[in-house]
Amino acid sequence: MTAEILMKNIYTFANILSQAGSDIVAKWNHTSLNNAFNWADYCIKVFQQIENKPYRGEIEKHMASMTLHLHPPSCLKLRVEDLGKARVILERTLLQNPFLPEKLSRTIIEQKQKTKGNNLEPAECQEIVTEVTRVSMLMKTLQTDEDLYRQTQLISEATALLSTVISLSSCSSKSQRFECYVYNLLSRLAKKVGQLDIILKMLCVLPSDTTYTDGQLQDLHNIIVRWLSEPQNSRFLVTSCKVLIQEACRYHSDLCQSYLEHIVSWAERLEPSYNEDDTNFYSWRYRCTESSEKGKDHRTFEKLCEHLENLMNGNKQCQLTVKHTLQSLKEKSYFNVYSDILKRLNQIAEY
Repeated sequence: MTAEILMKNIYTFANILSQAGSDIVAKWNHTSLNNAFNWADYCIKVFQQIENKPYRGEIEKHMASMTLHLHPPSCLKLRVEDLGKARVILERTLLQNPFLPEKLSRTIIEQKQKTKGNNLEPAECQEIVTEVTRVSMLMKTLQTDEDLYRQTQLISEATALLSTVISLSSCSSKSQRFECYVYNLLSRLAKKVGQLDIILKMLCVLPSDTTYTDGQLQDLHNIIVRWLSEPQNSRFLVTSCKVLIQEACRYHSDLCQSYLEHIVSWAERLEPSYNEDDTNFYSWRYRCTESSEKGKDHRTFEKLCEHLENLMNGNKQCQLTVKHTLQSLKEKSYFNVYSDILKRLNQIAEY
């Protein structure tokens, strides 16, 4: 077997394992399950062949690099020694995944009982199982309606996620490859959860692992802030926890600026709606450009002012940035929404 085919096959199993730890597993059937375990058995044979070979370290290096290419993106970091435990790791990953269909769970348990389990202690594989299921477990946690539970878990989950991601920064010598991986991982989280709370909290905590450098942490935080600045991502800020946004902006001035730019783009799409019967001659309404936006009430003038007030309460620098930006925009025309925004913010401050 050539080295190219060997690495391609290991990558195939790593991808299957990444799926086994994600919500994709909800679409699996018995054929998918059998295919996954066949690949796990293949990897066990590969391990037996390369375990004591001099090129094992080279294979380990390539395996670390391919971690950043997995789909869906996960926190999995597969090592050569894990190949020898591939079947057990896959089994425990599936059973720990909350998205696994019940029928497949029963099948795995029945097979396990027939083979009388395995000789490995649960703790031996728990680290990698936790890595590969981290994102799916986060999604389940953050989707719960229990706010208290979410808040008590948020710091520890953000710390664990930050620690895992920063440990993967050494998997590739190309910084662009690592940044692409982080972008994909954050996009997966945002899309599935619908808000940015865990991502914002990652900007406010330190990794639990003490082996990282300040430069690595700064680089990762910069990548997260750049991701948040993308228009398709900053829109999630509207539905995220305002306290967390404020906290993150306090630590990262670049985020404060990009958040403000998003709010300004929101304000640009507010237009006056006139009604002679109202106490006020006009009010500001959000101009929808797509049918999917209609009926959404989080783009109101009142909500916009709430976000600006929240941003101003971050710190003195945020406050000055907001006031200067709004004042400059107000002076661009005789009649615009920024005059009313400033009036509202001054009323709130006086109150």
